[in-house]
Amino acid sequence: MKHVPKERVEPQEPVKGVKRWVLAYGDKVMLVYFEIDEGARFPMHSHVHEQAGYIIKGRMIFKTPDKEVTVSEGESYVFESNEPHEVYNPGPGKTIIIEVFSPPREDFLK
Repeated sequence: MKHVPKERVEPQEPVKGVKRWVLAYGDKVMLVYFEIDEGARFPMHSHVHEQAGYIIKGRMIFKTPDKEVTVSEGESYVFESNEPHEVYNPGPGKTIIIEVFSPPREDFLK
């Protein structure tokens, strides 16, 4: 078992208004906590990793080339490998999300 004490987890700010903490990871899975300020946006992107998430607080608008979906507190979502997506917090307030990536995002560990 790998234990990750809270004080060893450093926040990262990949884009303005978005903070993420890599909570734990292994060879095949990664758990990440996000705090996303109202108005913050991840531009359209894709990656080989499957991505599943759960909205703890707030809501997010997810856009793909084909649709736009609002996901609210208590709801979850999944992006397939290489599925293009954009993410936006319309508010009100901060959104808190837990996400799982498989395989782990090596770019999050740099």
